[in-house]
Amino acid sequence: MVAQYEPSTPYGAPMSHDVVWWEIETPDPAGARAFYGALFGWTFERAFDGPESELGGDYWLIRRGGDGAGASIGGLQAALPGRPPPSAGVRLYVEVDDLEATVERAAALGATVERGRTLLGGDDFWFATVRDPQGVSVGLWTSRPPA
Repeated sequence: MVAQYEPSTPYGAPMSHDVVWWEIETPDPAGARAFYGALFGWTFERAFDGPESELGGDYWLIRRGGDGAGASIGGLQAALPGRPPPSAGVRLYVEVDDLEATVERAAALGATVERGRTLLGGDDFWFATVRDPQGVSVGLWTSRPPA
């Protein structure tokens, strides 16, 4: 395995229930890599390939940073054959510096804007959501007020 798991809770202690991994499942892995690479500067490293892998297909580690040396933060995989697109699921939120600029860049890269800047209660946090060109809904999150 290319990624090394480090538990957030010592063995024997009560579980923290932290999110330890996330994945984007997409019918178009190449398109998704291009979209997320351009939007967030993520790089991708092939981890598994082909039906012989336990995951059953094309699998990529997502890394932060353009040089590919950053830590693995998640995975991207081809949707398994015959599997319908999800109608429900978990939405990932990515923290960004400039919410409006990121929404505009996502739209220019082919995303559909689902929701523009929205204040989350009275907590001084804002979010927006976009649907990537492959149909996956992604949240964008910031603590920076509008300019």
